[in-house]
Amino acid sequence: MKRPVLPSDSCPFCPGVGQTPADYDVFVYQNDYPSMSLASPSEPWAGQAEPSTEDAHNLYVSRPSYGACEVILYSPVHDANIYDLPGWHVEKLVRCWQDRTRELGLRKAIRYVFIFENRGEAVGVTIHHPHGQIYAFPFVPAKIRQEIASCRRYFAARSSCLFCDMVREELRNRKRVVAENDHFICVVPYFARFPFEAHVIARRHFGSIVDLDEAERRAFGEMLQDLVRGLDNLFGFSAAYIMAFHQAPTDGGDYSAYHFHVEFYPAHADSKTRK
Repeated sequence: MKRPVLPSDSCPFCPGVGQTPADYDVFVYQNDYPSMSLASPSEPWAGQAEPSTEDAHNLYVSRPSYGACEVILYSPVHDANIYDLPGWHVEKLVRCWQDRTRELGLRKAIRYVFIFENRGEAVGVTIHHPHGQIYAFPFVPAKIRQEIASCRRYFAARSSCLFCDMVREELRNRKRVVAENDHFICVVPYFARFPFEAHVIARRHFGSIVDLDEAERRAFGEMLQDLVRGLDNLFGFSAAYIMAFHQAPTDGGDYSAYHFHVEFYPAHADSKTRK
């Protein structure tokens, strides 16, 4: 079924419409149709409450959908791209990602803060105004658990960080380097699963976006701008993609072996073919 795309004059993210203030640079608000809520009265995941079941065999198990679903608006300009934003504006966006990760992660029951963006109709987006989302989960997603386990095994075997070694190797052979600056590199990973998949990896070893210093904030924003601009230039149109931040959980555990990075999955095999 084809989902309707809202015209710009019906956009709920434009200034002065709905919850959106008349004047803003970057704005965060609660999703109007959240799949999780922080309004749960008991924070059951933190208290290890027993899950509810529908049958005597515990076949169908469920828990309250505790968590947060936030929308982050990148710009008041409806048709802006992230690479259209001036440097100070992108830095403000990165600081907002940091602030929301920090604030949500301080909640006892929140164990993971997931920042992501879906861009383009090919990945189901119906509002073209530049925006992303932030989900706060009472659990660590399976993909992140797998990555952390791999990083820990690698560190136990080699006494070094898997991602730090990847950065060194990619900079050595340079076959897959897409872009680089003083603090980040962008590569097509050796183990890429999709055409044009790209990963932005921090040169310095740290686990979360909250660890970015001022220079790294600026460099991170510039790298995201360069990558999205490159994808648009490559395909010749506004490319559809999924952007996913991979960072350390917020449950207080030891994640010193993990390494902050961002994964991009374009939705196109070429300029004419959708995956």
